Amino acid sequence: MPVTGATNTVGYNAETGKHLLLGAGCLYKNYGLPTEAIIGASAGGSEFDCTVKTRDVKCDGLKGPQKGLRFFTDAEITLKTALLEITSETLAMTLIADIDTVSNPDYDIIKGRTNIVDNDYISNIALVAELSGSLKPIIIIMYNILNTDGLKFKTQDRKSTRLNSS
Repeated sequence: MPVTGATNTVGYNAETGKHLLLGAGCLYKNYGLPTEAIIGASAGGSEFDCTVKTRDVKCDGLKGPQKGLRFFTDAEITLKTALLEITSETLAMTLIADIDTVSNPDYDIIKGRTNIVDNDYISNIALVAELSGSLKPIIIIMYNILNTDGLKFKTQDRKSTRLNSS
């Protein structure tokens, strides 16, 4: 480990190998609830993003922001993934749609809607991934989830179709 005086110039230490996020993880719908289910296999992993907005309280006489005077105003959390497994449920979830299993018992018919109802929100989605050096996984849970990016995928010969979702 390179050292200049008493200051490290590299973040690596003897414990580094015990704190690595390994693999792409697994996505769960309704994690920890009776309706918990794995959403399906993905390709290319998942991308989690949590962006917060803050505001600074201005005080006369101060030249800039001060510790203790910054507050959260908003947070935007997104999770993007490319699902390999395409089911009626994942299609309905990404499209904000209903599944009609009655009109034609041979097919699940996905019927899109132009309104959002409470049942369109998923109670939670969890990204569960392996942490090196631990028997416990890392679990990131997002609550009251609604896909607002719609549905987009491309089919190709000799390639697996991926259902991109956020």
